[in-house]
Amino acid sequence: MKITKDYFSLVKFKNNYLRLFIIVDLVNTLLSLLIPYYASLIIEKVTSEFYSMAFLFVFILGITYLFNRLGSYWVNWCYANFFKHAYVEVHRKLVNNVYHFDEEYSKKMPTGKILNSSNTDIINIAEIPSFIIELAIEFIKILIIYLVFAKQSFLIAFYVLIIDILYYYYAKRCNDKNAYYFKKQKYFADKLTGILSQVLIGLKDIKSFDISNKLNNKLDGYRKKWQESYFLKRKYYFTRTTVVSLIIDFGKIILYFILIIFLMKSQIEIATFLLFISYYDKTTEAVNNIMSYDASILEESVSLYRINEIICYGNSTLKLDGKVHNDNITGLVEFKNVSFQYNQTPTLKNISFVAKPNQITGIVGKNGAGKTTILNLLLRMYKVDKGKIFIDNLDIYKYAQDVYYSNISVVNQKTFIFNMSIKDNLSLINPNSKKQIDACKRVGIHDFIMSLPNGYHTILKEDAVNLSGGQKQLLSIARALLTASEILLLDEITSSLDPNSTEHIKNLLIDLKTDHTIILITHNRDLMKIADMLIVLNNGKIECIGKHDDLIKNNEVYKQLNEIV
Repeated sequence: MKITKDYFSLVKFKNNYLRLFIIVDLVNTLLSLLIPYYASLIIEKVTSEFYSMAFLFVFILGITYLFNRLGSYWVNWCYANFFKHAYVEVHRKLVNNVYHFDEEYSKKMPTGKILNSSNTDIINIAEIPSFIIELAIEFIKILIIYLVFAKQSFLIAFYVLIIDILYYYYAKRCNDKNAYYFKKQKYFADKLTGILSQVLIGLKDIKSFDISNKLNNKLDGYRKKWQESYFLKRKYYFTRTTVVSLIIDFGKIILYFILIIFLMKSQIEIATFLLFISYYDKTTEAVNNIMSYDASILEESVSLYRINEIICYGNSTLKLDGKVHNDNITGLVEFKNVSFQYNQTPTLKNISFVAKPNQITGIVGKNGAGKTTILNLLLRMYKVDKGKIFIDNLDIYKYAQDVYYSNISVVNQKTFIFNMSIKDNLSLINPNSKKQIDACKRVGIHDFIMSLPNGYHTILKEDAVNLSGGQKQLLSIARALLTASEILLLDEITSSLDPNSTEHIKNLLIDLKTDHTIILITHNRDLMKIADMLIVLNNGKIECIGKHDDLIKNNEVYKQLNEIV
């Protein structure tokens, strides 16, 4: 019942196919109970030499088989139509929650788990409603068979019940162990997938440092643990289907002895003998089906709760969506007495500054000084502990999400470009072709794009490896311009660029500040020189504020930074 509730909390999609599946499956299961009944009637009529009636029941049995098979086809057709829609809903819900992850997700939510859950886990939960419904129907079926037994012989009914309970008890223990080791198997599979995804990203470093053997040693450790978990899972599965099933087999042998004695004493007829054996097979088949469905439900519930963990993590991260829809923003940014700590460690300590429109505001300092935290707070990834952050004199947390993120854009040190065409990458922001070309012309990458064989329709490889570092940054800036944002946040965008690319970026920033507020984190001396204002951070505090020429003369911390760069 808990798994059912949790499944439908996740999969809120319900339609007539699922309702139809339940009705048809129940009717079809009840219809299957008539098969041994008609078979016993055929035997009875043949032994009594009522051949015309025997032929009639053979015909009825044939019709029953036909409708039973057609019913089975309809059952599967209905369920397939239900789940094809449910899969899409769950996948959409999972990915939408991933969009809300904060920057610390990898510490709590391994990448391998997310990747595996987005595909195999969603497929694994496909049959949960089917198995639960089938399990419930098997219980109904077995109760009906017990009533048939009890009507004929209470002693036989009680005997069969004891056999089924014994089998259920030991089979259930195997199922629980099977599910436990399946969960461990999934855990180690996540580790393997996570490391492989990192290997694909870091292939160059792996080759240059020649560390593939050491990585393989680490992978071998997880492979071995996966092997152990898999074997133990399978061990409990085949223990249930072989050793524990001997309870059913020997139960049938004993039942044969009992029924033969009844037959010898003329207490039952041959047709009843056959009916008892047939219904014993039906009860044991039903109990075995119940345990098979139970094992499958427990296994699939592992995937269900893995998906729920990801979704719950996405729901638990900070979601800030105010109610102000004013889109007439000029781009005046102000930090007022802002303090923030991460994991009990103070990161920013009572900082205040103003970044004005049509200016470049540079934020500089040693690693760990709190520079990136300022950008993260502006992106509303965290909420300040003390103080206020304003844009155009309004608290940033009061802006509606659509308005806020249409007015503030970020270009990171390691920009990400999707494995699709240049045009498709830009169309994710704005599909207008003219605006795309204008943005690319402004940043100075249009001519390069047009020199490519397919121009804007050129497919970029993963991580855009067919572009240089400078070209990726320019494309990323063009993408940011397509948002029509008033505020541009730039995080170390020249850190891995050659001098020519850096010079181009410098000139571009001078142009962009004419209609943007630019807040720039940098260690590059040339970019520091063009900043209209520099904020020097030291251990989470503002050391000084001013222009490059003044600070280089008057501030020792800033002098040291320039010596480092």
